[in-house]
Amino acid sequence: MTEKGADAGDLVAEIAALRKAGRFEEAAQRCLAAGRNEEAAALFAEVWNWSRAAAVSEEAGSYAKAYAYALEGGDRFALARLMQILPEHPDQAIEASAAAEAKGRVVDAGRLREAAGDIVEAAELFTRAGELFEAARLFESAGRYREAGMLYERRVAEDRTDGEAALRLGRILAHFGRYEHAVRALQRAEEDDERRVPALELSIACFDALGMHEAAGACLERLRREDPSAPSRVADFLQTTYGDEEGLAGLAKGGEATQLLAGRYRIVRSLGSGGSGRVLLAHDGFYDREVAVKILNVAAGARGRDAFSRFAREARVAAGIEHPNVVRVHDFNPDGPFLVMEYMGGGTLEERLGEGTQLPLAVVKTVTLAVLRGLEAVHRRGVIHRDLKPANVFFGQAGDVKIGDFGVAHLQDLSATLTGALMGTLAYMAPEQITGSAQPTAGTDLYAFGVIFHRMLTGTLPLPGPDFVTQHLRDVPPLLSSARPGLAEGFDALGAALLAKEQGDRPASTDDVRAALELLDWTDPDDDELRELMAQAGRERRPVSVAPPPSAEGERYALVEARENGAFLAEDALISRTVRIEPCDAARAAVLRALAGADHPFLQAVFDIDEEAGRAVLEEPRGEPLSRAALTDEARAVARGQVSEALEALHRRGIAHGAVSLSQIRVGAGRAVLMLPSGRTDAEPSDDYSRLDELFS
Repeated sequence: MTEKGADAGDLVAEIAALRKAGRFEEAAQRCLAAGRNEEAAALFAEVWNWSRAAAVSEEAGSYAKAYAYALEGGDRFALARLMQILPEHPDQAIEASAAAEAKGRVVDAGRLREAAGDIVEAAELFTRAGELFEAARLFESAGRYREAGMLYERRVAEDRTDGEAALRLGRILAHFGRYEHAVRALQRAEEDDERRVPALELSIACFDALGMHEAAGACLERLRREDPSAPSRVADFLQTTYGDEEGLAGLAKGGEATQLLAGRYRIVRSLGSGGSGRVLLAHDGFYDREVAVKILNVAAGARGRDAFSRFAREARVAAGIEHPNVVRVHDFNPDGPFLVMEYMGGGTLEERLGEGTQLPLAVVKTVTLAVLRGLEAVHRRGVIHRDLKPANVFFGQAGDVKIGDFGVAHLQDLSATLTGALMGTLAYMAPEQITGSAQPTAGTDLYAFGVIFHRMLTGTLPLPGPDFVTQHLRDVPPLLSSARPGLAEGFDALGAALLAKEQGDRPASTDDVRAALELLDWTDPDDDELRELMAQAGRERRPVSVAPPPSAEGERYALVEARENGAFLAEDALISRTVRIEPCDAARAAVLRALAGADHPFLQAVFDIDEEAGRAVLEEPRGEPLSRAALTDEARAVARGQVSEALEALHRRGIAHGAVSLSQIRVGAGRAVLMLPSGRTDAEPSDDYSRLDELFS
């Protein structure tokens, strides 16, 4: 036996002896010292030290076991924390769901099943728990409208003031042509200030379909009091909303009804096509919104069925991801099959990358950091994108950057190497993905990210083809600086690491790449206007990492308003939004980086940190401070929940806010934002929640 084997054998014998002597705690400590955490946790559990067992399992990354131990011990704080962590680990969430169900925590079991993408199972659990709205919401997202409708009906009977349930019930009833019943539900929804406008819009169509034109006109008059821009004639309103002046009745007759998908999505026009399917712009009659519908191509045979099964599971997981840098998946219909996604009206990165176009450094930095944040959110849910390329990096109409179409690469047939769409995909594929020699990992996506990074900076692909397979498997890409001289030190090393042939030679995670990007020197010496703005704000006149993306003459930031302590508001021309630019020394930069790690939609975002320039760029949320916001009780409850989620995101990073106040909460349309604290504090998470309770009491 080797020395190492002998040591291991001695440890096993020692632990066995300690257990036999009833010294379980001591045996557990010995396991901890040897790095055998899961065994240690099991030993703590044997003597009912549930809190220690849960803590050790959580530290080891065994979150499902930690949840089970916390359940046994009734540790509500650990359970609450683990309920935030488990959704990022779908496989463990399923295991924890079973433990929760066995202990009668059916709501927790439902939330964990939903996080894992098991939508129908989650809906059934919520039904058992009496959470009718949650169950109906999930059945609706799964396309099971009849079950959803019956549950919404029960919910409205249970609580007549639930305007959202009434509105959703009205939509489903209208979808099935039950216009009279729909109107009754919509009349209840109209009593809710938040739902009045959509309820009136659908009521107009339902009354018109029933031939009750005077009632439709009366609804339109009430709608115009809420929205004066609405058409004054019912026929004009229906034409604008449904593409047919007869509205729902016209669609039911035929004509454009033949263009309806799932009886719900009216096709407007084609947006394009690729190797995985066609993309169409459509109008969602349920929610009166524009959406992008992707009709998927699925290969024939067993291989195609297996690929589709894997994709379907990931699509359901993806539908639960809400992140500012991920295109939202609204619906997945396996019978189409088709995906319904958020419509991104600003086009794709591919459309902005002309042949030989080198993007300004500021644009490259903004886009790459956004893509990394989106990838991180997807990877946390156990999903690998597999098809990251400029055509799948989307811009909103306000310039926000999001990744989409993750998981679709499951559906592509790698044998079809002559198709133009697949050739475009091959240009971004990692070696292991081309050969199928290893399971795709986060490193697979980071290789594709490296190709995008190279193309944005140089205007060319690192491996230009046409024989992409051979080049990606054998050839060494050129250094970035060979195509763009003058890049600062570090760009070449990062580019080479991202495009390493072996997965193990690439950065381990999106966090590692993001940290490397932050360390690069993005300085543009021509940005004289911003240097002057910083000087006006009381900062040293030093170069900053901002380039002029809109045009050769235009600058990115334009001063809007000076603020306290040397900060100012500026208009960001790149993405058409107002930002806050504030002084930032090394200490503040360290605090901001820690805060930025929380990265939550209800927490003020950190867009850029530049220690060399001595400044940070932060989100300037829309809306009013909580002290001045006029909110209904329901809106206050929503805002409180959103701020609580932001605090939980901070607490998971080991950070207490310490300064929760009326002025630190900004409330806008449908979104409350917790502003970042000025620095680290000695506060505890419980202090944050106590203060939150005081503010919203």
